[in-house]
Formats: sequence, structure tokens, C-alpha cells
Amino acid sequence: MKLFYAHYPSLEDAFVRLVRTERRDALSRWLVVCSSSFVAGRLKNRLARELGAAANIYFMTGGALVSELDAEAPGEVLPLLPQDNLRDFLIKNLLAEPGLDRYPSSRGFVQAVKSSLRDLADSLADPDVLDEHLRTAPDAVLEQDGERLAWFNRVYRRYREREDSIPGFRSYQAAFERALGQAEHSAFLQSFSKIIFYGFYDMPGRQLELLNRVRAAYPVTVFAPYIKHPAYRFAKKFFETNWLGASGGEDAEAGRFGALGKSGGFLFSPEGSADAPGVQVVSAADAKGEVFYAAKEILRLVEKEGYRFSDIAVIARSAAPYQDELRRAFKANCIPLDASFAYALQKFPLGVFCLNLFSLAANGFDRETVQAVVSSPYFKRTEKYKWRALITRSLVSRDFSQWLDLLPQTKNYDPGLLDWLTETKRRLEALDAPQRWQKGAELALALLEDNTDQSALEGKDGEIYRAVCDKIKSLAAYEAVRKNAGAGELVRELADALAALSFNEAEAVRGGVTFTDASRARGLSFKAVFLLGLNDKSFPLITPEDPVLRDYYRYVLRDVLGYWINQSLDRADEERLLFFAAATAATDKLYALYARAGADGKAAVPSVYLAELARAANLNLQADDAPRVSGRLSERIAAAGNEFLTPKEMSYAVILHPASARKNYERAGLLSGGVSRALSAAAELSKSGALTDFDGMIQSGAEIFARENKTGFSPSALQELGQCPMKYFFDKGLRLAEPDEPLSRRELSPDRRGTAYHEILKDFYEELYQKGLTHELFDSAALEYLRRAVEKHYDKTSYRAFGIYPVVWELVLKDMEEKLSAFVLEDLRHLGPFTPAKFEIPVSCEPTDELPVRLRGIIDRVDVDEKAKTFCVADYKSSRKGTKDLASDLFKHLIFQPFVYVFIALHLKELEGYTSAGSCLLSINKGYDRRDLTPEAFEAVRGRAVRFLNLLTGMIQDGTFFLNPSDLCAYCPYAAICRRDSFKSLLRARKSAAGRSLEEARQ
Repeated sequence: MKLFYAHYPSLEDAFVRLVRTERRDALSRWLVVCSSSFVAGRLKNRLARELGAAANIYFMTGGALVSELDAEAPGEVLPLLPQDNLRDFLIKNLLAEPGLDRYPSSRGFVQAVKSSLRDLADSLADPDVLDEHLRTAPDAVLEQDGERLAWFNRVYRRYREREDSIPGFRSYQAAFERALGQAEHSAFLQSFSKIIFYGFYDMPGRQLELLNRVRAAYPVTVFAPYIKHPAYRFAKKFFETNWLGASGGEDAEAGRFGALGKSGGFLFSPEGSADAPGVQVVSAADAKGEVFYAAKEILRLVEKEGYRFSDIAVIARSAAPYQDELRRAFKANCIPLDASFAYALQKFPLGVFCLNLFSLAANGFDRETVQAVVSSPYFKRTEKYKWRALITRSLVSRDFSQWLDLLPQTKNYDPGLLDWLTETKRRLEALDAPQRWQKGAELALALLEDNTDQSALEGKDGEIYRAVCDKIKSLAAYEAVRKNAGAGELVRELADALAALSFNEAEAVRGGVTFTDASRARGLSFKAVFLLGLNDKSFPLITPEDPVLRDYYRYVLRDVLGYWINQSLDRADEERLLFFAAATAATDKLYALYARAGADGKAAVPSVYLAELARAANLNLQADDAPRVSGRLSERIAAAGNEFLTPKEMSYAVILHPASARKNYERAGLLSGGVSRALSAAAELSKSGALTDFDGMIQSGAEIFARENKTGFSPSALQELGQCPMKYFFDKGLRLAEPDEPLSRRELSPDRRGTAYHEILKDFYEELYQKGLTHELFDSAALEYLRRAVEKHYDKTSYRAFGIYPVVWELVLKDMEEKLSAFVLEDLRHLGPFTPAKFEIPVSCEPTDELPVRLRGIIDRVDVDEKAKTFCVADYKSSRKGTKDLASDLFKHLIFQPFVYVFIALHLKELEGYTSAGSCLLSINKGYDRRDLTPEAFEAVRGRAVRFLNLLTGMIQDGTFFLNPSDLCAYCPYAAICRRDSFKSLLRARKSAAGRSLEEARQ
């Protein structure tokens, strides 16, 4: 074996020299086995660029070589047992076998065991040898803690047996042994005049065995990444044991550390440093700021310094935290990308639909999940748009019984939706039943197919749908592990299998900027590299010890028994090597970026690797002239310069200077009709002074007034108008319907409780009045009449009408009975000479000279004193609001009922001949509470109250609907379209004549 070793840049040069000097015949076939497909592509491209062609030089990975030899071996073979949910299921069942059921087999534990089994299998460890060592070797640690390793070895032995016994599949070990057996006599390998292994600084035992088998039969040349440098501590043992021990080797290192220059030699070394002009440390407010800086600097490098996009790479330890923002930002900046992005199934709308469909029962048929399924463009039913509106109008919150009870009560009810829900529930319950896996897979696939509109699938949807269907079908293979699924097991296994699906989305623009993670970047080289995420816990990643195959066990396996397997904590050393490789991938410019805050807004700490880079390169992280990306978008845009702004950013930059905005939009070619109108609106909104059209000032409110006055103004409408004229305009003027709140299963909503109180009290007092018993009852008799009134409307089954749990309804009903019992007993005692005589009366009052508007409402109760010919209006309240002074509350708290209902009652024909004894508010929920508006108080406040009502209704006629923010804004359904956060809008409203008039009237 011939060995060359060096750091990646020098190693690549040595490889190219070898090809240039030793490959004199272009027809000579060479095989290059690379550590990754990225490295293979890099070498191939460089040979093509420098030598003009790379014909007859074949590049492949180690895994591809095993597949090639396996395929070449004679005889038919079965497919490999996949590494997906079937293997997980196999392990889960192993862990439930007697003697192996030491720990609960949660999904996380199964994944941990799977990873440890893979490491042990890759090391080619023999369970018999390990058993023998545990029995005979003197080891104080294993004497104390050897039972866990013995247990895991039993799991490993049984795992190997089950792998080889699953019908229709074969284990990877069987394929590997078949490939090993083929290696010596392989026509494929014999067709090459030179075989090279390139880029391996570490190998598991299985890969190492393949290399040893190949080099025993063929001349092999190895290009190994290694130099005597602290960054290579992770690779040292493997290099000295397996590479250097087999051959003296040639040190090909030329001291090339790219943009780091001489400082690269001092990185991770406590002694020495050197200036590195090509290295720049950039501090950004957050991850978005890092990407923003990278995008703008890439544009500058390309347009100002002549770089090609393909000369540039963006590297992060893990690509996932950056990929969405990077794709968005680079697309906006027209930067081509050469990258592949991985997304889980739930990232795709079709995936969300599939997951929601199968989780309907598990989620209790909650409103959000049902609505998500029905609203999906992939839902097959033609009635879906009607059903979506029906669900929106319904009061259902969750639980199937709520759909049964409440959906038929909904306006424009369509029984087809309930039929679909019922059928879907039946089919999901059938999936939950114990059954053969094959049968369950067929039922699940049928459920998906019957509910998916395949004509709506576009682009990637087809790939996703096929993958989901294949994953469902794969459940049938579970029968090879266990014939039947237990109750509820199939749906759980399907959910886990679907959640594990992932899909790649490539933006492979030839000549684009490379974006990848640090692992895949090993061995690559670019003129400029942007190294993102140099923060604590991001780079380096913290690698915890394997909880199953602990590091001491791994030490025994490797250093005592000779099976090549790394310790988990060795990965900390590999993190250092990954950083070194990524940093030295930049030949000219290295941009090291870190965030000052994380995604949660909390302060983030720079990485220890960044601090070490700064030390080695003589950089001051706190220098005043160090690049710093602001968290404010306006400051970031200003620092970027106009020539590199996107149209959206340019628009933002322009609008920050309103005086010159229109001119600058026109100069930038962005002044469309919509922008022009927006600028005019912005100018108006930024003005001080009188209210404008943008503040709810319409030309005339006569139409709105006429429409509302036709039916009459209720106390609640007047309250809404007094609280916020803008909200009244949205509600009554524009008729933007407020959505009904879904009903909770755990409580009775306040409005429903109030309705129940009114119904019960109406029947209670009405029966007493008809029988002449109002003043004749003992407490026990009164409570009996109350019980009858309650039972007339509600019983133990009434929970269906409210959509709450039966046990909750029992508690609610008991609570209402207790509160009503206390209320009626106190109320009967306080009636005096009055008798409740009229109940739940719809009333209205025609316009008069005094108040030229129509009033309306529903009076809860009118108490009459026939002897004195007086009446008192009573209004029930479920809770107590305001003060004892109802005259003052009309203005301060906008409680209109006591005044308005007396005003209307004075004009009712059925009360002619009676005089008013005032009104009262009767609170129920927290014990009996009565507050009165006496006749004297009514007359004293009448003039001011009428003027106030005229002021409010006059605002409608004038078209004055300004905003009036208060604590109630938190509950307003129109908050998203209100300008309450606009300082100038708020200032105009508060300083306007109308705003001051309303404020003064309420004092």
C-alpha cells in the first residue's frame, strides 16, 4: 500500500500530481473510492478543469463499492432490510422479549438502541468474543457495571439472528460478507490499473475490513487527511494504527491553510499567532442578520471583485437552522444556489393533510384538525368549501360528541359533514382494532385514497404522495416480526413512520453558491467561505455520551478486543477537525459569523472555536471597526448600500424618508399605481390635525344610521358605539361578522349560562304570577317551583346542547341551581309590594322630539305594584360590573340598560296608567346583589342622558367613527385591521372635536 498524507488542500494537490505524473495512458482505468460524494465531485471537477478530462477515472463512495461487489457476486439476492420504521419495529419487539426487557421501550430509547447496534455492527464485533471477555477478563469496572453491557450484547446477538430471519429481506452484514467474498476475484476491481482510497481519516471496522481485503489482493494507494496538528487529534490513533502502521507513507503537506495563512498552524495550539488579513469576524444580531450579511457581501464580491458565484460557499455546522432563511434571502437577492435541502413530511401541505387525517381520532376530533383536513386543497369531497364555512360557524371545540350535539344546531347545517365525520371515525376505529398488519395497511391506504384528491397533486406532491402510500404499505412487512397489531398500535406505528419521512429539495444551479454543513464540506475548497453560527452549543455541537453503549464499553471493544469503534466523547475532537477543515476551505477570504442573540431573543455566546480563531489570527472580537450587523432592519439596509438592495429593501429604505419617497421610488423604477396610492395614504396618516378619511371619517353615515334606526338601537349597540366608534363601524357599518367562539368541553360559556338563567327565571316567576303565589310561599315551596323550572329546560342529558362533558354538566347544573336558589329566595324577600308580572318582553320606542331615534331591547322583567299603579324594570346580570351609582355608570361604564329600559317602558301602551318606580340591576353569579336607579335619579340624569344618546347617534349620522383604544382592545375581533398602534392616528382621534366631545360627555 502506498500512502500520502496531508491536510485537505495539500492532499488534493498531491492527488492531482499523482494523476498528472503516473497516468500516461488515457485509456487506463483508475478507481477512486472517496469518503463522500462531495469529495468525489470536487476531485472530478478539478481534474476536468486542470487536465481537460477525467475519462476512465471512476469515483465512488465506500458504500457504493460494497453495493457494486455485492451485485457482481453470482446468484440472486433479496433486498436489504431497510433502516426505517421496520427496523425500529424489530428492535422494539426485541426489547420486549423475556430477558431483554430490562428497560421500557419508548420511541427515544428504541432510537438510541438502534444507533448503538449500528455502531456495534459496523465494528464487526463478535458477541461470543464479548461474552467470553465479560466472563473471564479481570476488569474492576465491568465487575461493577458489566451487567448492562452483557444485556446489550444479548440484544445484539438476538438482533443479528432476527435480521437474518426476516422473510423477504437480508441483513447488511450478509451483503457485506458477500461483497468481501467477491473482492479477491472481482472482475470489476481487476479492470482497474490503480485503486485509490481518498479522504478517510477514520473508518468503522466494517469499512476498514473492506479496505484490508481489497489491499490484500490489489495494489492500493491511500490519500489520508492527516498532519501533526492539534486539530487532527481525533484522527491520530486511526492514522498511526491503520495507515502509518501499514506503510511509512509520504508527508505531502505544503503548509497550505488558505485564508488563515500562517495562523492556521497556530490554531488550537496554545503558543504562537500570526496575522490573517483574509479573515474577518462578523457579529450579527441574530441568524437572519448572519444570512443578510452573507447575501450582501456575496453580491459585492461578485460585482466588485470579480468572484464567480461558484467560488463561494456558505457553511454551517448544521444547515437546518439556516436553510429556510437562506433560501428566502438568496432568492430575493437573485443569488443562485447549488445546494440540497431536507424537510420533514410536516413541512409540506400534503404531508400536513396526511398527518392530520390519520390523527383525527388521536386529537379527539378537535375543531382545528377537522377544519385543517376539510380546508385542505387535497381533500377529495366536493362539498369541502361549504363544510369549511359550516365548521367556522359551528360552536364545536373538540370531541366527537360535540359534533353530534352541536353541528345540527348550526345555521345552514349539511348532514353530509356529520356523515363523513361518522364514517371517518368508524374507519379510524377499525384501524385501532387488533388485526393483521397486512389488513390494517390496506384499510389505512384505502382511507387515504378515498379522501385525497389526486387531481390536485402538483410538482413535488406526486413524490410525497407515493412515499406516504409506500410507507403505509410497508406496514404489511411488520408481519415478519409479529403477525398481529395490538389495539391502537397500527395508527401509532403509522404516525411514527410518517413523521420520520423526509424529502430533499434541490436548488442545484450549475455555478451557484454552495451551501452545506461542516461534515459535507470536508475536503472542499473555495475562494471565499462564510462560516455561519459560530456560537456556543452550535459549533462545536455538544455530543453526549451514548446512554446504551457507554464510552468505557467502547474503550474495551476498541483498545482491548481490537474492534474499531470510536468513543462518543471522541466526537468532541472531531468537532475541532470539522472546524479546522471548514475554516481552511477558504483560500482567499474567510468570514466567521456569530449571532449576538438566539431565536428566542436571549443573548448568545460566541463559540470557543471563534475565540481560538481570533487568538490565532490576532483579531479583536470587540474592536470598534469589526463588522457588526444591526438588529434593526433600517440600519442593516443603510449599511448595505443601495446598489445591493432588493426591490423590497429598496422600498423600505425609500419610505424611511417620506419627503423624498415619491421621487426616489420613481428614480428606482418602483412607482407603480399601488405604490403611488400607498404613498399618498402614508402622507395623510403621518399628518397631525383634523380627522381624515383614514380615521373612520366617511362622507355621510346617513345610510348606516337609517338602517340601524329602522330596527332600533339596543343598549349593547349603544355601549359598543360609546366604547369605540371604529369598532361599531366595523361591526354595524361594514357588517364584519364577529366569529362565534367554539364551546369548551370543560366549562359553560358565560353567554350560555346567562341564557339558561333567563329561561329558568322567566318560567319560575311566570308560574308564581299566574298562580298568585309570589308573596305566599315558604322558602321550601319556592325552591320546589324553582326545581320545576329548571327541569322544564334542563336535565342530565342537556350537556349535548352545550357540547360539554357530562360530568362537567352535572357540576355546572348543580352550581346554577345553587346560585339561583340563593338568588330567588333573596329576591322574593326584596320585592316589597311589587310582583314580577311581565317577562322577557321585546320592546321598542319610536323617535320623539326629545330623542329622535328608535330604541329597542328585551326587558328581562317588569315588576308591578297594582295598588300604587307603579312599575319597576329589572335586568338580570350574570356578573357585577360598575358601581352602586347607576346614574353615573351610564356615562363612566356605559351601562345603558337601567336608563334606556325605563325610557322605553314609559312609552309602552301596556304600561299606560302606571308610573315608573325606577329600574334595578340584579346580579346572580356571586350571590344576590341589587342596584337601583330610582325615579328621582332617572329624572335627574334624563336630560344629560338624552343629550349623550343624541351625541352618540349623531356621530353615526355625521359619519364619525374614530378609534378609541382601551383595555377592551385585547378582546376586539378587529384588532388586525385597526390602526390603534399608529401614534398619529391615535393623536388625531384624541385631539379631535368629536373625541373631546365624547370624552367630556362621559366625565
